Amino acid sequence: MVSVAPAAAAEAVVNPGPFDAPPAFPQVYSGPPVAPGEPLKAPPAYATTKIYDWTGFYIGVNGGGALGNADWSSVPDLTSGTLDVSGGLVGGTVGYNLQTGEPWVLGIELDVDWSRLRGTASPTSCAPGCQLNVSWLDTARVRFGWTFDGFVPGGILPYVTAGVALSDLRASIIGTPFGTQDQANLAWTAGAGVEFVITGALRAKVEYLFVDQGKVTCDAPCGGGPIVFNNINSNVIRAGFNYRLWMN
Repeated sequence: MVSVAPAAAAEAVVNPGPFDAPPAFPQVYSGPPVAPGEPLKAPPAYATTKIYDWTGFYIGVNGGGALGNADWSSVPDLTSGTLDVSGGLVGGTVGYNLQTGEPWVLGIELDVDWSRLRGTASPTSCAPGCQLNVSWLDTARVRFGWTFDGFVPGGILPYVTAGVALSDLRASIIGTPFGTQDQANLAWTAGAGVEFVITGALRAKVEYLFVDQGKVTCDAPCGGGPIVFNNINSNVIRAGFNYRLWMN
């Protein structure tokens, strides 16, 4: 018979491989050591806790709003200025997290958002105004976070994020009498956020992204133009819910 000293403490944690399907809350045993083959027992003097494991695929939804601006210049009448761009957006998310060890979490996240971001310039050659629209916004980003445990009912993950952004830019005269001019721009985005556990599979997040969206030139749809919209950018604030697909 193997005897052990109850004063000594041990922890047993099972770490899954990076592509295995771990439980959301793997058991962490803190109690006296036991003999090999004997079940772990947690007497009243010790606690058996659950530490959230962020590893796994997830899907989600998000929504929010954006404020930004763009420079514009009209070649026909030699005028220029700055316009405000604002509106809402809503869409979906898919991602994967890898918890490489306490407390670091590395992830990749893709999202596709329909947006209604718009602003208007007012050169004389484009009366009653040239409108700039961002009709959708997609991002592909890496996330790097530091997780905190001990929060009820699970964990909390502050993170920074950066990657690429793909925007659909549309320019036209208000009312579109001559149609629209569309252009998809690939640029960059960076920001930060915080995600926290609501229950085992369900998490919520709030994040900020700065999105550079490049420029677009509007010719015939803006009355012959050209009207150049340059340095287009947005400050996006949104919230969302993510659902973890791996659950045991």
